Amino acid sequence: MTADATRRPRSVTLAVVLLILGTFVAGSTAVGPDEAPALAVLLGAACLWFAVRAGRGRRIARTTVTCLTALMLALVMPFALDDELYGGATLLFAALLAASGVVLLYRPAADAYVRARSEEAGT
Repeated sequence: MTADATRRPRSVTLAVVLLILGTFVAGSTAVGPDEAPALAVLLGAACLWFAVRAGRGRRIARTTVTCLTALMLALVMPFALDDELYGGATLLFAALLAASGVVLLYRPAADAYVRARSEEAGT
């Protein structure tokens, strides 16, 4: 295995940043100044953990962060759309960030990186 095969592509790093920003924005949109939906905060923390693990080339973490991101966005949508002033636009922005991160995790360079890391780990 060459060093280039296990070197993390920039797209994976960008994907992790976009996933973290997207779920943070979605979670903070759902959390108003007087309320803190515990499930949104918990899902945001789980997305953060699995996004970092996916950035390290873990196949299971990549799949899990994809599912958690979809669940997070579906869960916070009622909270975000409740605020007519900026909630819908903020949720759309968060969804675009997170969806872009998920797409980048499945690009060919990222897939080769995950495959190389899996072979390196022996799984």
